[in-house]
Amino acid sequence: MEYAHWIIILCIVFLSGIVKGTTGFGFALFALPLLVHFIPIKTLVPILTLFNLFSSAQIVIQTRKVKISRSIFLLSFAGIAGVIIGSLLLKFLPEKWLKLLAAVFLIVLSILFLTGYRFKIRKIRRGNIIAGLVSGFLGGSTSVSGPPLALFLTSLKLDTKHFRFTFAWYSIITAVVAMLDYLKIGLVYTQTFTIFFISLPVLIISIELGKIISKKISQHVFYTGSIIITLLAGLLMLVLCLGECMGWKF
Repeated sequence: MEYAHWIIILCIVFLSGIVKGTTGFGFALFALPLLVHFIPIKTLVPILTLFNLFSSAQIVIQTRKVKISRSIFLLSFAGIAGVIIGSLLLKFLPEKWLKLLAAVFLIVLSILFLTGYRFKIRKIRRGNIIAGLVSGFLGGSTSVSGPPLALFLTSLKLDTKHFRFTFAWYSIITAVVAMLDYLKIGLVYTQTFTIFFISLPVLIISIELGKIISKKISQHVFYTGSIIITLLAGLLMLVLCLGECMGWKF
């Protein structure tokens, strides 16, 4: 990998870490459409899963006084099933179709966030299962597990601490299962850990900076800006994927 690519990758990790530290989620949502231009998606997804695992563990440690609710276990069990299905898709679906799938999900989920969409939840138990399955599937196949779960938890009107804690525990459990699956099906390489460990100091610093920023500015304003960038990156990713599928030359 060229030196210039390393600089760009570390800058993207830094910005994505700030998003995660400020809002409690969104690392892969922000990073995926930008990093996929430098790292093959089948290599990138396990790397982003490792980042998600580490950053979520940080949040759990810092909010350990919050009690674990039963809904976390129901969410997580459903998420594990979704992860297993998603990781198989990552293994067998061709690279260009994976990028196309990820681009479409990024665009749709970004629009849902920007329009302030909320789920209408009639039965909490069923909502937990559906949110867990969908988030797990997206996490296993693209590493972007956050948006469906965030929409679900926001619809439950959880306070900030319980939102971050529930989200982090779910992310830890599903990320561990996903990494075990990736190892089993041969999607974890030496490069996976090389990029992760080189980027780790940048991630730690950026998450802590994000926490400071969250106390200074409105999280809503900051995250809206981040989602707009994600939407634009997703649209660019979609155009490039369609071009690749149709044989266009850029």
